[in-house]
Amino acid sequence: MQAAWLESPKKMTVVPKEDPGLPPDHVLVRVATTAICGTDISIWQGKMAARLPLIPGHECTGTVEELGKAVTRLKRGDRVVINPVTTCGSCHYCVRGFTNLCLRGGLRGREVAGTFAEYVSVKETDAFPFPDKVSFAAATNFVGLYTVVYSQRKAPYIPGGRVAVLGAGSTGLLHIQLARAAGAGSIIAVTRSQWKLDMAKKLGADHLVRAGAGDPVQAVKDLTDGLGAEVVIETAGAAETMRQAYGMVRPGGVILQFGIGPKAVDGIPGQDYYFKDITVIGSRAGLAEDFERAVRLVASGRIDLEPLVTHRFPLRDIQRGFEFIEKGGDGGTLRAVIEVGK
Repeated sequence: MQAAWLESPKKMTVVPKEDPGLPPDHVLVRVATTAICGTDISIWQGKMAARLPLIPGHECTGTVEELGKAVTRLKRGDRVVINPVTTCGSCHYCVRGFTNLCLRGGLRGREVAGTFAEYVSVKETDAFPFPDKVSFAAATNFVGLYTVVYSQRKAPYIPGGRVAVLGAGSTGLLHIQLARAAGAGSIIAVTRSQWKLDMAKKLGADHLVRAGAGDPVQAVKDLTDGLGAEVVIETAGAAETMRQAYGMVRPGGVILQFGIGPKAVDGIPGQDYYFKDITVIGSRAGLAEDFERAVRLVASGRIDLEPLVTHRFPLRDIQRGFEFIEKGGDGGTLRAVIEVGK
């Protein structure tokens, strides 16, 4: 098979590799599409540790082509999205159902071989069928949506509440759609890009705040009777927006820290935990049940994944695709995917 091979930071080529094996509990998936996400870029840049050299990539969709002898749930021809993480199934957290905290798990394309390849072999339990009406490219967003579903399951006050979403990338826009589907009273989108604000409006935001054109904290307060939002969802993972979240949340409210931020952030107001009585909720990946919830949400029409894919590259041009994203795209970029079969 042909696969991308990341030898060292920014040195990636497409090379022939052996087809993966097929243990009894695995399925062989012919890859259709794998998205380029921020984690992939960080690994490619050398900013995130990975077990190089390896095949990168982890947000993958494709078609089941072969079945291991013990496979019972899936069948040949099923269109599936792949769980991006691997788990051991036997550690302290796995046996208690917290597979997202597995002590011996890893991320495809970082600790184990990834999905920028013509074929991948995965456990049957790591492949989730999705409806035919969803394109392979758009379905890569299930990997983001399942983490969004998991995180919002942990947050109170969303139904009927005023929700501020910091950042309007693909996961920020998914948070907006899910908050709308969950019955949020009003949704405030906050980002620097007017193009992304326009997209946020189309996907369910009630109010738009352009960061950089004024004080976004004050703007959110002005939209919430001077109190702040009941729920602030930080998706950008930037020190600036993490600090802003504390100013935007109302006393007694919740900050959902979804974005992966720096190791430490100066300027976080420690006394707010007491005087504002706020709750900060972390969120890491998600569980298998969240994949299933995500698929049902899209199948019901309450979440639309199609608008989130803005750029496509064939596997042979993967290096160009990564360079394009690193440079910030073209001003209208949300999500780029590698179409492996083209």
